[in-house]
Amino acid sequence: MLNGHKVVSLCTSRLNDVDNIKFIMELNNGLKDLNALMFIYNINTDLYWSDDNIRADSTVFSLIDFAVTDVVIIMYERIKNKSLSAKIIKAAQQHNVPVIIVDGVYEGCTSICFDYKKGFEEVVRHVIEFHGARNPHFLAGIKGNVFSDDRMDAFKKVIEENGIKFTEDMVSYGDFWSKPAREAVEALLASGKVPDAIICANDIMAINACSVLFKHGYNVPDDVIVTGFDGIEEINLTIPRVTTSYCGSAATVPTIIEALDVLFENGNHIEYYSVDPKLMINNSCGCDHINEKLRDDIIRSFNDRFYRYQDDNIVLANIAESMQTSSNIVECACRRFDDAIKDMTCIINKDCINGTKNYFAGNRRKNFADEMFLFFDNDLDSSGQHIFKRRDIVPNLDSIISIGNPLIFNVISYLNIPLGYVCFHFSDYSIVDYCKIPQIVNTLGSGIGGFVNMQYQLYLTNRIEKMYKYDSLTGLYNRLSFNNEFEQRKRTLGSKKYPITVILADLDGLKYINDNYGHGAGDNAIRTVATALKESAPEDALCVRFGGDEMLAVITGECDPEQIKSDINRRLRNYNSTECKPYLIAASVGIFCTDSTQNTDFELLVKETDVNMYAEKMAKRGQKV
Repeated sequence: MLNGHKVVSLCTSRLNDVDNIKFIMELNNGLKDLNALMFIYNINTDLYWSDDNIRADSTVFSLIDFAVTDVVIIMYERIKNKSLSAKIIKAAQQHNVPVIIVDGVYEGCTSICFDYKKGFEEVVRHVIEFHGARNPHFLAGIKGNVFSDDRMDAFKKVIEENGIKFTEDMVSYGDFWSKPAREAVEALLASGKVPDAIICANDIMAINACSVLFKHGYNVPDDVIVTGFDGIEEINLTIPRVTTSYCGSAATVPTIIEALDVLFENGNHIEYYSVDPKLMINNSCGCDHINEKLRDDIIRSFNDRFYRYQDDNIVLANIAESMQTSSNIVECACRRFDDAIKDMTCIINKDCINGTKNYFAGNRRKNFADEMFLFFDNDLDSSGQHIFKRRDIVPNLDSIISIGNPLIFNVISYLNIPLGYVCFHFSDYSIVDYCKIPQIVNTLGSGIGGFVNMQYQLYLTNRIEKMYKYDSLTGLYNRLSFNNEFEQRKRTLGSKKYPITVILADLDGLKYINDNYGHGAGDNAIRTVATALKESAPEDALCVRFGGDEMLAVITGECDPEQIKSDINRRLRNYNSTECKPYLIAASVGIFCTDSTQNTDFELLVKETDVNMYAEKMAKRGQKV
């Protein structure tokens, strides 16, 4: 329950299918009458039946909030994965949330299933009993598949009731798909046993059977009747239009609403509902059923989606590229989506914004934390990025649900690793908007994933550069990189005259510290002197660890070297008084001043400065130079 509304969580896949969109629209209208909201958890890829095909976007089902969910609906045949569906059901049952399964059966759940055998039998009877086919051929799906086997049983039953003896050569296998279906029909025609009807186990195979028959000069339906099964949108674009039986999700909506009404009314559930497929008589069987307006509407819709798809692909590709090359997370979100992406909220894992960690290492199935990061929302300025509690679902939730349309959740991923999720909350129903969901999700995955990966690569590059350029103990330049920087500085300043000041700080008593307190103490003393030198010198000074305990600063421009020397000593005294080490840290400091018109060979500058530093060191020891 949320804001006085029941919440129905729908688990499905490929929401961009036109039939699925029709299903969502009709179901949501029915839910409004029940005072219920719909949250849709969608995956854009087919998982099929093997766990090997489970990809990162399936983690979307872990986002279901059972604290507010009143009923879970699982589109079992669309998800196509038993273990994944079982996992959702187990989680729901642990929270005492009832489950409705469409096109599947599971203990303790309400099942709503098509009577596929009855529907297919009706198609076969139409071909055999109405059109009088006497030499039929069955183009089956996958051998051993329960749906294919049930349709074969219906085929056998009808032809035998009509005095046609079934033989094994009446069956070919097209595996429910185009290429194997075409190969099966090619083999059938090559055998010379051309049937008067090819009754296919689904529409895709029927469409391809017609294509092969046309290629070989056969006319459909005059020479060979062809029928399909399922009622997919593509049959309305074929010539002739394929006779089939509609088993689309939209046909289950009245039964789903009935089952929900029972659950909401008294908390009980009916275990099983049966839905009859609807025979769709078209032209491929020989019936004269032509609806030109329907064909025109479908073609117009198809063209709109197709050309918008092409245009949007270019826009979205540019967005992904600009996101990947952004310098920070705010700039990444500022890659405005304009008309290509609307009514959307994107929430990512907090680790995505930490460029110092390799997000893509380790666990391939990252969980979504209770606290996420609000990356982007159409209704918010990009500066509104902030840590976001996942239980709040989306910003402005009350305003969004007041519209009455579904909230659609998709996981965004990169390299098959979840980055976060996106919630679409379209303000109206638009087939084009729904069909763009996979494109948008892929863009976000590519853009954010590329950005996260690039930030880590930049971090590694900077670390490598730092290791190459800087001394690991002191953080000052090493000699090689210092030489490069010094020569570059001289080239930049050119031939004009400018002062050059060299300050050399040499740690006093390093051997004593090492011998009496260990090399760790010696390293600390070296680091402390280096820090004092760097912090005392001007910001643009080039500071280098010149030797084991010698640190050197080169300053190009005006400065007060005596003040710098005084600051170095003051910082060391302050350190000694505050840290209270058992040893004192002090340095001898040498200064050498010249200008760019003189010999600026680095080794010469060091030599001159070293003389002055050594004089101070000897003076400290009370010796004559």
